[in-house]
Amino acid sequence: MPYIEKIAYHLGERSEVPNQQLAKELAEKRDAEGIEEIASYLHDKNQSVASDCLKVLYEIGYIDANLIAGYTDVFAALLQSKNNRMVWGGMIALADLAVVVPEKVYAHKALILAGIETGTVITHVHGVRTIINLAKSDAYYDELKPTLFELQRACRPVDFAKRAELMIEAVREADMAEYIDMLEERLPTLSNAAQKRLGRLIRKHI
Repeated sequence: MPYIEKIAYHLGERSEVPNQQLAKELAEKRDAEGIEEIASYLHDKNQSVASDCLKVLYEIGYIDANLIAGYTDVFAALLQSKNNRMVWGGMIALADLAVVVPEKVYAHKALILAGIETGTVITHVHGVRTIINLAKSDAYYDELKPTLFELQRACRPVDFAKRAELMIEAVREADMAEYIDMLEERLPTLSNAAQKRLGRLIRKHI
């Protein structure tokens, strides 16, 4: 059976379970030809087919992003799609690829930042994750530090503590005091629960 016949759409399933199962199968087999088959449908005229295939690919990325590294430029191009699901799916893939092929992802920094600025909540969240993962690379930290700090500073109160937990993993020791100062400045503006969460994080890093 061709792999494409195993996606949720062709099985008549409304859940994402078949796509996740297919991703696991392809990843465990490290089946490059099978992955290529699924990737070839990313621009299918049937949007349900295209989005299911994208789901399979970024689920593979969760397991081993190296297996989809060859499609980095394809995922980046999806950030310009008119279909929001394709946009945020592409960004999810890029966030994991930023760990294994940062140089390929960094080449699309402008598109990523535009997605963070104008995209849906899901696109924004995973765009921020992409920048955080890029900043963990020695090659890009210095250039991305101002962006990192601004993304934290501009974060809405409801997400501020959660973002800090992710962001702090990328902040270098030399910049930690400055970062902690920024977090402490925002503490009074947060809910009690968020203050406690952020307070624990701050104490852990001072």
